[in-house]
Amino acid sequence: MNVENSNTRLLNSNEIRPSIHWAQRQYVSQTDGVTRRLYDFEIMYVISGEMRVAFHDEKESRVYSPGDLLFLPSAVPHLIEITPVSGAALLGIHFDFYDEFEITPDIYIVVDEDKVYPEAICSMPVSANGEPMLARRYASIPVEIVKWMEFICEEFTTCRPGFEIACNGAMMLILSALYRLQPMPERTLPSPYHVMLNDLIDELNNGLHLQWNNATMAHRLSVSEDHFIRIFKETYSMTPNQYLQHLRHQEAKRGLRETDMKVETIGKHVGYDSLHHFSHIFKRWQGVSPREYRKMCNIL
Repeated sequence: MNVENSNTRLLNSNEIRPSIHWAQRQYVSQTDGVTRRLYDFEIMYVISGEMRVAFHDEKESRVYSPGDLLFLPSAVPHLIEITPVSGAALLGIHFDFYDEFEITPDIYIVVDEDKVYPEAICSMPVSANGEPMLARRYASIPVEIVKWMEFICEEFTTCRPGFEIACNGAMMLILSALYRLQPMPERTLPSPYHVMLNDLIDELNNGLHLQWNNATMAHRLSVSEDHFIRIFKETYSMTPNQYLQHLRHQEAKRGLRETDMKVETIGKHVGYDSLHHFSHIFKRWQGVSPREYRKMCNIL
């Protein structure tokens, strides 16, 4: 698919020098969205909920479910609709490929159609036949890519010394990993479990304090534990327990980084009634205790 952006460069991996303009985990309420264009590029990972994206050069909207990744090219008009009543949890990163964009008082990442600066539109790397480096949708991306995205969001938020180097380095890993992935065909008809899995992911995100097990989760889909584990792993490339632990880890880090809640309260919020147990698990996840992690995040 050719991108409308006329600012293209022949792909040469030695020239890729990404820079990060914005990175954040966000909760978006149900919305019909508005049509917009970007000066830069954005990747967006669906943690929970669902979004429907309409590109003006495509007849059909694309559906993005938990585990999917959206890539938004520069200059291409698009509309993002958040369909669930409960909204969606997303990881978003704005970037460019060649360290060529800088936010100014006049130019932000979203194009103001009343005052457009064509020279600010970032360049898309393309192959010799004009194909863009990245696809617009990747289904159920590997967890390593998600971890790198979360790392960028954390570094960008805390702004510790050298965070720009850390962010740009992680973005290089993301781009190389996505470049090697083959985008999956678009979903036509949902699998029998597609909607139920989406609902389950929403439940997990909203109920991290609950004691989930495979039997409980399998019951939500009315299938056996073995069958549930298999379809979950086929969809999200990890076991249900690994997925749940990943959600708890990220929510615990967010709570320590962005709130002043007591460590014990955060532990209970993500499913650990014992402070000792939470501290032990967190150190296994992160390499440092919850209190040490919070101190690190407070050092600018």
